[in-house]
Amino acid sequence: MPQFTEIVSELERVFPKRLQEDYDNAGVQVFAGDGQITQCLVTLDVTEEVVDEAIALGCNLIVAHHPLIFGRGLLNITPETFVGRIVLKAVKNGVSIYCAHTNADAMPLGTVGVMFEKLGIKEFKMLKLLENEDFECGAGGIGELPKEVSTFDFLKNVKTVFNCGAIRYTKIIKPSVKKIAICPGSGSFLLKEAVRQKADVFLSGDFTYHKFFEADKKILIADLGHFETEIGIKNIFKCILQKKFTNFAVKISDINTNPIKYL
Repeated sequence: MPQFTEIVSELERVFPKRLQEDYDNAGVQVFAGDGQITQCLVTLDVTEEVVDEAIALGCNLIVAHHPLIFGRGLLNITPETFVGRIVLKAVKNGVSIYCAHTNADAMPLGTVGVMFEKLGIKEFKMLKLLENEDFECGAGGIGELPKEVSTFDFLKNVKTVFNCGAIRYTKIIKPSVKKIAICPGSGSFLLKEAVRQKADVFLSGDFTYHKFFEADKKILIADLGHFETEIGIKNIFKCILQKKFTNFAVKISDINTNPIKYL
């Protein structure tokens, strides 16, 4: 069985921690137990239900995409807050928690690659490159479909393959599309870059009402939802760990952690 430090080292080899955004808190969230990992559970978010699932499955490590401890961090640990309850339960039951967030967004293998795989796009590049690195990394991505498709048919297919409860989108300005820009999670900051690179469509999540106006008849914005654009990272975490640690059980959480519901 691998040690906690070995698992962290492998994840940070694939998703270098230095690539995370300044506001982020990727890395070790909770360290509990003696450091020897029996089984691992991968998830998008860490909730109380996910910790309960880990305990029931005998997993003493949770690898997540979104940090549990974020923003200003913890000022105190009490059962009065959901973060406090999760930390207390994890420590009490010897469950460590690790996350790879914007550093996983920054690598082609991470959330960007998962989105393009679902779209059937095999060749792509990062939409905005990170400077001063000797390998390709950055934010978002841009690539082309194998052939032009009807815009409305494309949107219907996207809704299906990303299992979206709904898609919010701007006015359709072209009958067909081919060049697709994406940003998993919250991507409105990359809209101008998608327009500059002449993408037909920009797929992302968390667009606000006023931001939709910035499509300005130059591009089609489709908001799929934050959860929906990033959920595929669970499979990537599992593949990375099982490839490195061949006799180690890595399980994918069955808990739907999306806090947003649709009627």
